[in-house]
Amino acid sequence: MRIYQQLRKRTIQLWIGTCGGAMMSKRRVLNAHNTAIDSESPWRVTQRDWNWSYGYKTSVSEWQSLLARARSGDREAEWGVADRYADGCKDKRGGVIVKRSAAKAAQWFRRAAEHGSGPAQNSLGVLLGNGNGVRKNVKEALLWLRKAFRAGDTCAAQNIAITYRENGDLKTAFKWFRKAAETGDGDALIQLGIHYYWGKGVKRNPRAAVRCFRAATRVKNISGVGRDDAFFFLGIAYHEGRGVQASIPNAKKFFNQANIDSDHVAADKMLSKLGRKRDNY
Repeated sequence: MRIYQQLRKRTIQLWIGTCGGAMMSKRRVLNAHNTAIDSESPWRVTQRDWNWSYGYKTSVSEWQSLLARARSGDREAEWGVADRYADGCKDKRGGVIVKRSAAKAAQWFRRAAEHGSGPAQNSLGVLLGNGNGVRKNVKEALLWLRKAFRAGDTCAAQNIAITYRENGDLKTAFKWFRKAAETGDGDALIQLGIHYYWGKGVKRNPRAAVRCFRAATRVKNISGVGRDDAFFFLGIAYHEGRGVQASIPNAKKFFNQANIDSDHVAADKMLSKLGRKRDNY
């Protein structure tokens, strides 16, 4: 399911939603540095509203076969049914085979999770944490996410971190983002860098943050939008002169790399502030 980052959908609503982090009573923008980043929740820049609606294509007979196997207790089929209810499913002509249903998705993810499916445990944890299709239950969400992590689902570590962050425990969130990064999750490296850069749940350390952002631009296990975010935050560091020597040409270079497909809103705003003329790098 396209639930992970979150930022899975979660780190994004967060895909991650996602993930919006805990709502703050007051928002403060870093006007001193002339950036468009919320200093209370700087990770919001990485959140995007993905719409994976009806991404699956299948026939009626294929769906019925999958559903029959799921009803017989096949955990992989249970996960497949859950995922199709979550995203929706159409045939090749565009006819709807399976209507989207967060409630039915949650029911089938739970069945697969109870039968030991790590990905289903991760997905169920995300749904419980968001209250999507089920009553929100953070304690149970963390229980399933930890089970998924122990079962080897690498997405779970970042989702645990996001869950803690959304509920205000930034220190524990930082620890889990570090665990996620240690598994090779490039998107988690960006979140780790954000926490270092703004001192969220850890002592502020811009140099460590820059190392995280640079590493994220090079790792293989990272989403395309994640790599763009890594370039964006490097641009912020060069623009503000924190963790590196200030350099507007370098800042513009990294903002341009982040916005190479003209779809990074924050980078586009920074380029507008700095002027879009490319310098000779």
